[in-house]
Amino acid sequence: MKNKFYLFEILTFIFTIGMISWNTPELDVFELQKDNTGLNTLIQTKTKSLIYHKVKDYGIWKKAFDDFLPQREKNGELSYEVGVLEDDPNTVYVFNTWKSKDHYKKFKEDQELKEKMNDAGVTEPPTFLLLNKLEGSTMVDDKITGIIYHEVEDYDKWKRAFDDFERTRKEFKEVSYEVGTINGDLKMVYVMNQWDNLQDYQVFVADAKLKEAMTNAGVIGKPIFLVFNPKEKG
Repeated sequence: MKNKFYLFEILTFIFTIGMISWNTPELDVFELQKDNTGLNTLIQTKTKSLIYHKVKDYGIWKKAFDDFLPQREKNGELSYEVGVLEDDPNTVYVFNTWKSKDHYKKFKEDQELKEKMNDAGVTEPPTFLLLNKLEGSTMVDDKITGIIYHEVEDYDKWKRAFDDFERTRKEFKEVSYEVGTINGDLKMVYVMNQWDNLQDYQVFVADAKLKEAMTNAGVIGKPIFLVFNPKEKG
């Protein structure tokens, strides 16, 4: 009886979200997750983005980033993480969460953002990635976090190969993972992995097994590998 009650609640919630979505198609994603009682429940996930680019000086850039906080919040920013790439201290990255995809798009197109980037010493066009998480385990603080993203021939084919590779990832001491698509394109995928230390990550990405698995999965072109060295969260 209890299970039927919870099923009724979930179906009612889905119907409500569907009615709201009729008028607001850019709502955030909802995930089915287990709550602390072990029952499945729908959890709203926030829109998440990754932006990275080169700068002349991290300190100068960071001051401009901090000064831009009111504008970021006005555009719907909920949280942020900033840092540099592990192998390139002149490339900064920002993870943001947003109230919705519409807020993210508005921020991305903001003319003030472009002007502030010039003032901050950004030396190349930034890369904007809208991350749509499809599945994954819980990310852990104080772990080495890296992302791999690339184009694929077919998402389902790639996902089967990724799942088949799980045992090998665990053998290389993967702590957690997240899988999703980029910018709403099913043929652009990302994998975010976490490791206990940088050496474990480096051994994994350099191994021939990973390259073979990517080839068999239908990866197109050269994958992008980024490892993050976080400096601040807010």
